[in-house]
Amino acid sequence: MITLFRRIRQKLIDSGSLTKYLLYATGEILLVVIGILIALQINNWNEQQKQNERERLLLINLRNDFQTRYSELKEINTARGEAIEVALFVNEMIAGQVAILPEDEMDRLLATFINYFGFNEQFKMLDVLFNTGLINEISNEELKQLLLLWPQQMEEMLEEQRDLIRLYEQTLGPLYYKYLSMRSLSESFEFRDYQIQRGAPITLTKDYEGLLNDRMFENYLADAQTLLHINIIDGNILIQSAERIIELLEEQIESL
Repeated sequence: MITLFRRIRQKLIDSGSLTKYLLYATGEILLVVIGILIALQINNWNEQQKQNERERLLLINLRNDFQTRYSELKEINTARGEAIEVALFVNEMIAGQVAILPEDEMDRLLATFINYFGFNEQFKMLDVLFNTGLINEISNEELKQLLLLWPQQMEEMLEEQRDLIRLYEQTLGPLYYKYLSMRSLSESFEFRDYQIQRGAPITLTKDYEGLLNDRMFENYLADAQTLLHINIIDGNILIQSAERIIELLEEQIESL
């Protein structure tokens, strides 16, 4: 192709026609410019494809993480609701409206409260997004704003979660050690079907009546119900937010 252009150029020079030569030279320059523009366009397209693929992989990882968080939040919120129901039933026993249950059933009920209902606050994909600036590569503005809002929403729930843990450690834990067998409670723990293996025979004497008559325990139940109720409200906000984030992530992945 270059040889052909060279021959045409030489013929025009030999012909002595300046006008024809200038027209040809102009056309040749235009061809070169067009070739450069096409090459740039192809390069830009390739870069955009790479960018889209990076964003797509990022969104897939985010979606997987949020699906895990969504399932965990729903499971924990259900358990919190069940714990409130148990607390109300135990309050009826404290008030003498319901008789104390057999030992195995009491252990099963009281084991409910050794659950912190803890939500895992470690979210590595979000940390990567925020710490590396990859959040700016997300093109959907609503999705970006929801992701930026998520840590604040989660912190509101975690505040009551931490208060519940402190309440257990400072109030319920000492009461359980005083009146019950922690090994018996652990073996009766049903959350997530952990199936804690039963050990050697339990020799500790259990004093359910003493626990129910201890005013610290009744106060614990009242405080725990309040914190669990607030946790459920905050958890539902997170669940709704996670649902929308997952929906937007699915849409964005499909569009890339």
